Amino acid sequence: MLLADHWGWDIAAENSLKVFVSRWENDTHRPGPAYQVLLCAIFGATPAELGFTRSAAVSTLNERLAALESVIEGLTGRLEQVAA
Repeated sequence: MLLADHWGWDIAAENSLKVFVSRWENDTHRPGPAYQVLLCAIFGATPAELGFTRSAAVSTLNERLAALESVIEGLTGRLEQVAA
């Protein structure tokens, strides 16, 4: 909030901002462009490092799909053992 104020940017009130941050952390929503700029400045990181680029989102999705496939394979193997 201090950085946004210093830059003269209007952002959400503190209570709303806490909700936004929770949603970002829980990956239910993504920060908008202004918040992405603020977060990059606060953390001294690039958009890619914070996962704001399309390729980072695709990589994350691919990782989640691979993890899901692994879980399904494990469950399938267990079901086959139980059925045998």
